[in-house]
Amino acid sequence: MKFVITLLGRDRLGIVESFSKTVADHGGAWCESRIMQADGQFGGVFLAEVPDDNASEFENSLGSSFQPEFHLAVVRSDADRKAAQPRHSFEIIVLCGDRPRLLHKFAQLCTARQINILELQTNLRPAAMTGLMMFEISAVGDSPEPLDQDEFADALEALGDDVVVDFLDE
Repeated sequence: MKFVITLLGRDRLGIVESFSKTVADHGGAWCESRIMQADGQFGGVFLAEVPDDNASEFENSLGSSFQPEFHLAVVRSDADRKAAQPRHSFEIIVLCGDRPRLLHKFAQLCTARQINILELQTNLRPAAMTGLMMFEISAVGDSPEPLDQDEFADALEALGDDVVVDFLDE
């Protein structure tokens, strides 16, 4: 049985070790994860798989190990659910001066093109030469039809003169 698990709470030493021990103690496998620390808070999304016979005990163990210290959400994955149509994936990086509503505009442009955002990472950092704050979007997405990268880049670049768009080859 596969589980998608989110864990959020004050960062401290040993969170990953404790989580990985809980998975291992139930005969499970750590399949995938995204972990970060933001402003002193730990955030993690994990995909773990445990034998069906251990599924309920695993869920109970997660609750007793991490609550109430952490916000915990556990969802049994619907592994049999597959997209009926093939999807076309891409990876993109967008960099520009920081401005209000930028991520919202990016998301609107994605939705208008039926792009499903699979992974998203944003960063705010000073530009190397000027020190001005730059906003960076790094995303992986997919769409039902092959994406017209030139058209999508043009739409993003229309958000401002300083917008730089780069598609990464897969």
